[in-house]
Formats: sequence, C-alpha cells, structure tokens
Amino acid sequence: MLSLLFLLGPSSGLGALIAQQPSRDIWKKGSSALIHCQQIDSQLTFMYWYLQLPQQSLVLIATANKGTKASYEKEFDEAKFLINRPDTKSSTLEVIDLDPKDSGIYFCSAS
Repeated sequence: MLSLLFLLGPSSGLGALIAQQPSRDIWKKGSSALIHCQQIDSQLTFMYWYLQLPQQSLVLIATANKGTKASYEKEFDEAKFLINRPDTKSSTLEVIDLDPKDSGIYFCSAS
C-alpha cells in the first residue's frame, strides 16, 4: 500500500493572510485529497493554486475568481485538479485519483 504526503505551506498575497486546511496530511494512492483555502483578513478577487514538486519551483495550477470557472494552466487538467470558489473568501482544490507523482507542496494565494 502506497501513501502520499502533501505538505501545505502558509501563504499570502499582497498582504492577505491565508489559511489552508489541512496543513499537512497523508493520503492513499487512488484516493482524493481536498484542500481548503480561506482568506482571513481580506476579500481579494483572485485566488491562485500552486504546486511545488520536490527540488522544483512553484508552478501555477489555476486562477479562481468567485462565480466563474477556474482558469487552468495547460499542463493541469480540470478533471484531475478540481478547483471551486464558492465565495469571495474561500476556495478548494481537490486532487482526484492520487498518484505518487502528485506528491508535493500545494499553496494557495490571493490578490
């Protein structure tokens, strides 16, 4: 049985305080990981989701704006990385059908 470790780092965008839950976790291969991002002290328009793979730089997954479909970067598939933005202060990222290559640090930010 293979387990995947996701570490979620604290982040901020233009001075916005951002909280992510869970802060770190381990999921099994084939399961889905749901990550919540909440703006604590602001209601900024755009929220961004990033992935940092081991020994690599941050890569933008997608940009989310309240009430619209997330805009994904070409190397990320919406069917695999499902992003929701239900209100101005929050966003979720669900990574579906986890695989070892999905292991990394996931960040959200706002501007």
